[in-house]
Amino acid sequence: MRETDRIRIVPVGGEAPIERINAQLKALILTRERTIPGSRGFGLSGDYLDAPCYEVASEFGVELEEKADIYIPEIDIAEVKVDAGIDGRVDTQVSVRWRDGYDSADQ
Repeated sequence: MRETDRIRIVPVGGEAPIERINAQLKALILTRERTIPGSRGFGLSGDYLDAPCYEVASEFGVELEEKADIYIPEIDIAEVKVDAGIDGRVDTQVSVRWRDGYDSADQ
């Protein structure tokens, strides 16, 4: 998928990235809510996609944080940066960190 090339998952604090977490987070971001039978809540709603870029970044970050709490409880979303170019391409950087009580070495 070309969309996955536009999303970067960055660990906070110099921790080594965990491929499983990267894959889960990208799946959560790229899946439209209500499209997976048996797990209708998985994915993002995308209701904000027609809003201005600064609003999209804010609302996307809030929704991603809420969904990560449910579906990937071992991480916190530290920061979301969205950069839209004049060519219409959007680059997204999601900074994550391990939650207290979870250790990346255990994963």
